[in-house]
Amino acid sequence: MTDPIPTTVPEQGLLARAIGILTSPRKTYEAVVQHPRPVGILFLCVVVIALATGLPQFTERGRQAVLDMQVQQIEKFTGQPVTDEVYAQMQTRSKYSAYFTIVGVFIGTPIFVLIIGAIYWFIFNVVMGGTAMFKQVLAVVTHSMVVGTVGAVLGAPIQYLKGTMSSQGPFTLAALVPMLDEKSFLVNFLGFINPFTVWGIIVTAIGLGVLYKRKTTPIATTVLIIYGVIAAGVATFLSTR
Repeated sequence: MTDPIPTTVPEQGLLARAIGILTSPRKTYEAVVQHPRPVGILFLCVVVIALATGLPQFTERGRQAVLDMQVQQIEKFTGQPVTDEVYAQMQTRSKYSAYFTIVGVFIGTPIFVLIIGAIYWFIFNVVMGGTAMFKQVLAVVTHSMVVGTVGAVLGAPIQYLKGTMSSQGPFTLAALVPMLDEKSFLVNFLGFINPFTVWGIIVTAIGLGVLYKRKTTPIATTVLIIYGVIAAGVATFLSTR
């Protein structure tokens, strides 16, 4: 069972929490779980991510980079080249890609956060007997988004200047093996591993550990293993296309 959390930590402001997640996550989460405020930090992250990913697409360079990424993704998953007719249709729709991206972030991100929060709440409350409120779990998940938001902000200008886009961003571990075939299992596996995602998982584990008074390492290890299994599954699929 989850022990009551003492109400001795003062509430922090929005920006203080956002910075604290990066600099001192455990101390910040001690305040977050006592004063759960998931909406404000979620809105901040969504706005920043939407602008970071959407604004470059208002330029021809940005639109072309996204179009090239979409073509590559289709060809990877289908194993077939995109026809000229399909490409022309995609090129026509690309004029609105910035709007689609921004709207998609505003709609998709909250849904994703709710799903992840529900999974964590079910595991720790229903399966493991915890007593935390869903709002507290949601606050942990939304605050961990700050890490991914930083990754999006740093990655957007790099991808724009390079003229290439990737759904995983420019910081994947695939950059460590440029000599290998891009269709190989290892390249696809490492291309799925983003340091900011790993960092975000660890930060989330710290928050869940604070909330449920459990050790961080087992939580982080379990989630990272699941992340690795998913990456391996995707890499296996892509390397056989």
